[in-house]
Amino acid sequence: MDKMTLVDIQKEIKEEREKYFKNFLVYAKQIKEMAVKILGGCRVLVFGSVLTADYHPVLSDIDILIISPAAAERPREKSKIKNQILSGFDFGNPFEIHLISPEEYEEWYSKFIHQKIEI
Repeated sequence: MDKMTLVDIQKEIKEEREKYFKNFLVYAKQIKEMAVKILGGCRVLVFGSVLTADYHPVLSDIDILIISPAAAERPREKSKIKNQILSGFDFGNPFEIHLISPEEYEEWYSKFIHQKIEI
């Protein structure tokens, strides 16, 4: 059995993450399906560098904004919901879930997210 070098490991990680970036809409739809199961009605937006193709597959993330009246307020509860939503994905997935209420969207996110795709 050949030993993997650090470069081999980094190449493997890059290749694994590239599949998410190349197919981000497919995965975003899966994330929306899970979010709807867990939260009920919600909006799901993709934003950030993945939309401009100005990303690095190892260093960047894929920003997913989930807007729901059922969004938890306490960080621990939000973290549990995010983990449930991403439970079907590999541990090293590049998704950054932003779970917010409609009010948080209007008061904050809507002011700086100009380029987005609604799923």
